[in-house]
Amino acid sequence: MIRSLNYLPKTEQIQLHILASDKQVFEELKKVTGYPKMKFVSHAIHYNKMETFINRVSFRIMKKKLISKKIELEWLFPLFDVPNHLKHINDLVFWIPDLQEKFLPNFFSKEDVKMRHERYLNMIQLNHKIVFSSQSALNDFDTFYPDSKNEKKVLQFAVVHPDLMKADIKVVKEKYRITGDYFFSPNQFWQHKNHISIIEAVKILKDKGVVVKVVFTGKEYDYRNPEYTSNLKQKVIDYKLENEILFLGFIDRIDQLVLMKNAQAVIQPSLFEGWSTVVEDAKALNQTLIVSNIAVHQEQLGDKGYFFSPNNYNELVQKMVEVINNPICKLKYDLSYIENIKQFALKLKMLTNNN
Repeated sequence: MIRSLNYLPKTEQIQLHILASDKQVFEELKKVTGYPKMKFVSHAIHYNKMETFINRVSFRIMKKKLISKKIELEWLFPLFDVPNHLKHINDLVFWIPDLQEKFLPNFFSKEDVKMRHERYLNMIQLNHKIVFSSQSALNDFDTFYPDSKNEKKVLQFAVVHPDLMKADIKVVKEKYRITGDYFFSPNQFWQHKNHISIIEAVKILKDKGVVVKVVFTGKEYDYRNPEYTSNLKQKVIDYKLENEILFLGFIDRIDQLVLMKNAQAVIQPSLFEGWSTVVEDAKALNQTLIVSNIAVHQEQLGDKGYFFSPNNYNELVQKMVEVINNPICKLKYDLSYIENIKQFALKLKMLTNNN
């Protein structure tokens, strides 16, 4: 989000006040984004010794503190809920990436589902602006909360990549012991990412005599289902696909992007997404995409992808074979993806009301 603001003309760049727990977090953010107009605001409110003493005495005598301090901000985004010490801020902007728990409640604990619902009700009651990552998410919210009077906005993010010019695919492939052509699926190992569809598709292909390779990357832990990754790996062993499917875990960001850029295609089989970072990464790299036909993927890609039903393994097989036999990339962004970044930055600027 912050990196995108670098693409605005300097005269149009907005001042950001970063609410953070400590200065080190802020300094790291400043370093990795390179954005010049950033100031640190401490999340904690500090009182000196005299102020602390006065408040202690006044509370004993009058049951209230004489000295009260507030974090001075006019606008705050993104928010899921509002701590009491921030409720005085005039322009609070909530953010909802998706409403996955409404459609896949079995992937969440009852407590998580309840917490999210209560959070939405609180947003509605406070009646501040809500930003959604996609039109699909906004539509879902209106379906489940039709009486909401909140002002609603859609902010579809675009990704800003580091420089890949010095990265060598041969070196990266040697580093991870990858040989030959490969499909690439970079996702955290959460249940809704639907990795099993790829494993099943690779098995179907191998049974037909078509050998393909798939490289998985991403953090291999889902707190909602701690056995998820180990079950997938066991499935690969059971199917004797150890040579066809590689699990690399969480890897360096540049290595990830280099592998993505040089793959036969990127496969994104998710059952649900807010606004897929994987899809945006591939778009920015002009890479071929094979994606599940969920609404948000269609919103992100239009007709510029190879779509399949996420639970139809044979349909995924067909798309993989189609890419192998006729490797035509439907994405043709070239340098024009920069316009997506600029539009994202402009919408973010408009969201701040120039404060």
